[in-house]
Amino acid sequence: MSSIDQPPVIRVEVPGHANRPRRTTVWVAAVLAAVALLGAGIIPRMQRSARAAETAKTASSSLANVLVVKARLTSGSADLELPGNIQALNVASIYARTSGYVQQRLVDIGTPVKAGQLLAVIASPEVDQELAQGRAAVEQARAALEQANANLAQARAQVNQANANVAQAQANEELAATTNDRWTRLVDRGVLPKQQGDERRSAFNARHAETNAAIAAETTAEANVGSRTADVSAARAAIDAQLANVRRLEQMQSFERVLAPFDGVVTERRIEKGDLISAGSGTDRNLFTVAQSTTLRIQVSVPQNYAVDLQPGQDAEVTLRERPGETFHGKIARTAESIAAATRTLLTEVQVNNSSGRLLPGMYAEVKFTLQRSHPVVLIPGSALVANAQGTRVAQVGQDRRVHLITVQTGRDLGTEIEILLGLSGSEQVINNPPDNLSEAQQVNVIESGRQ
Repeated sequence: MSSIDQPPVIRVEVPGHANRPRRTTVWVAAVLAAVALLGAGIIPRMQRSARAAETAKTASSSLANVLVVKARLTSGSADLELPGNIQALNVASIYARTSGYVQQRLVDIGTPVKAGQLLAVIASPEVDQELAQGRAAVEQARAALEQANANLAQARAQVNQANANVAQAQANEELAATTNDRWTRLVDRGVLPKQQGDERRSAFNARHAETNAAIAAETTAEANVGSRTADVSAARAAIDAQLANVRRLEQMQSFERVLAPFDGVVTERRIEKGDLISAGSGTDRNLFTVAQSTTLRIQVSVPQNYAVDLQPGQDAEVTLRERPGETFHGKIARTAESIAAATRTLLTEVQVNNSSGRLLPGMYAEVKFTLQRSHPVVLIPGSALVANAQGTRVAQVGQDRRVHLITVQTGRDLGTEIEILLGLSGSEQVINNPPDNLSEAQQVNVIESGRQ
């Protein structure tokens, strides 16, 4: 077949068709240029961001990681539990007041007794004999008093006789004086001889001497009355002395009966029938010990931090390990009103009713007080404290994540927690188990704790 037979090729020219590849190339180049420009701006920025993040990560990894907990402010009341020993309200060690042999022993340990009950009888024959002798001496003194009274009565009678003699002598003297005057005048007139005048004068002088003698006898009789009165007073004093001695011996004899001083229980007995005992508490051998255990007392040493919150009349709860599940209620009876310098504690006495007999003197007990605190107290974990040469401090973390070391005053150690009396307000974030190398204003990484 010849080429003449092939159909002719007709070419049709489409407008713009020749420029399409060129436009595509231009668009591709533009896109590539834009991508290149974007890459030139973004990639360095991304690199800088990556480097900054890497730097921050490196810086963050160089800070210390600390676990923080929030301090907790307690309520107005707080429980204080302290140990104490239970004691009987009254305890008496009974010693012998007279020497002798134990004739009877009527009680033993554990015996309940009443006040004035007979516990034992002591045979003391020496005291009995001295008492009989003392009573005889009293009778002898009374007889002496009767004799002295009789002598006094006789002396007073002698005074009366002396008074009568004086009166008679004075009357005789007056008569002799009158007669002497009369005879003197008659003699002077010459009516009577001088001899008779001299006789009357001599008679007057004799009567005057008799009067003086009677007066002297009267004075002697009165002095004798004074002496006999003194004898009566001495006899009465002797009776009083002998009676006092008898009363003393009667009291000593009454000590032969050993009596209970109050209601209670015999907790100790150290004698047997027939034992020889000596009087006085200087010996180391008491006869009995009696304890009054219907009311018990517990003495507790309260730390100074809580002394101001205790007042007589406050309630207290007493528990014992030997009585699980039981709580005994008591009240603060009194305090020493003084802080012991050696221990910085306040001695406090709690009294507990023991009419049930469930408590025994000598037991170890736990006493719990519910205190109304006069100031709020902050609680933090005990592991948050930093104690060194600078004192007791707490590491607080502020909003800027920097450490601030705060000096605090601690209170009770509650085991897992400890009380902070001064230094914290209760809103602080403190570091638990702080590292030893923490310093003021140091920046740290904070890890929150789950503690509320």
